[in-house]
Amino acid sequence: MPMFSRQILLWLVIPCLASLPSWAQDYEPQKVIYHVNYGEISRINATFNNITNHIEALGEEAINLKVMIHGPALEYFIAASNDQDKQMALDSLRFQNVQFLICKNTLLSYQLTREDLYEVEKEDLVQAGLPAIVALQQAGYIYLRP
Repeated sequence: MPMFSRQILLWLVIPCLASLPSWAQDYEPQKVIYHVNYGEISRINATFNNITNHIEALGEEAINLKVMIHGPALEYFIAASNDQDKQMALDSLRFQNVQFLICKNTLLSYQLTREDLYEVEKEDLVQAGLPAIVALQQAGYIYLRP
């Protein structure tokens, strides 16, 4: 390619690179609610990986992230009581300020209390998962269900 053509190409490309949209480089702070109501361990693990990647892309200070747990997903928290790998997965996300919200209706259907689950506090309980998701959306949270 002749030198003159390269210079013209650079003059055309450089302004385009400078005008990339801001989302291509940085993200605005986000409020997100992930919805997990499935029991497949591989799918839950993939969702937890998505959450970790999401946090890494924004930085912990730029995201308020909650995970709604109900239905068969509750079994992950039951199993975590005796499973170190699951405990580490949950602790790692909690350490990054992820809050897991647990549906009380699901607890009742399993005939359990929060004490039967791994590290669930009183403030992590919601009466019903779906209405709580809607309330979070009304408060500006973006809904994701991987």
